[in-house]
Amino acid sequence: MKNLERVRAGHAYFAGAPLLIAHRGGAKLAPENTMEAFQQAVETWSADILETDARLTLDGRVVLVHDATSNRTCDRSGQISQMKWSEIKTLDAGYHFRDIENEISYRGKGVRIPLLEEVLEAFPHTRINVEAKCPEVAGPLLKVINRQNAGGRVLLAAKVEADRKKLIYTKGLGVLPGEI
Repeated sequence: MKNLERVRAGHAYFAGAPLLIAHRGGAKLAPENTMEAFQQAVETWSADILETDARLTLDGRVVLVHDATSNRTCDRSGQISQMKWSEIKTLDAGYHFRDIENEISYRGKGVRIPLLEEVLEAFPHTRINVEAKCPEVAGPLLKVINRQNAGGRVLLAAKVEADRKKLIYTKGLGVLPGEI
């Protein structure tokens, strides 16, 4: 733990405290973990960090969605891990969203679950906190982050110790092996 504190204290990711973190990408502004929510969080709240959740599709793509299923947020039900990206991108991720006036304002508007790489490309100057929601997503998640050269602006989290240990830390992501 001592080494972790040393690394965090001077890491640029934490500069500018206090920081405004948009939970689930700005879930109160637009459907959670969608490009629309991320965009509004940055524009409306001037969010410093977008917090999101990562899962793996059947064909190995890293998608940003909190739940293991699409049931709560989308127009069709199913296990995210059992769907290919080609199917997931057709889901209406705004289907069940209700705005502050309790109106269904995003249904049928083309809102969908995004890929991590899309969010990293769309918000190149925004820090992102990504929780790996399943152990299988760790390797593909790191590949996307490295491919996008986003290691300095992405903070990785895992819900339990067993999942956290599956994340392979590299110097490019700001933490060296053995420091955690």
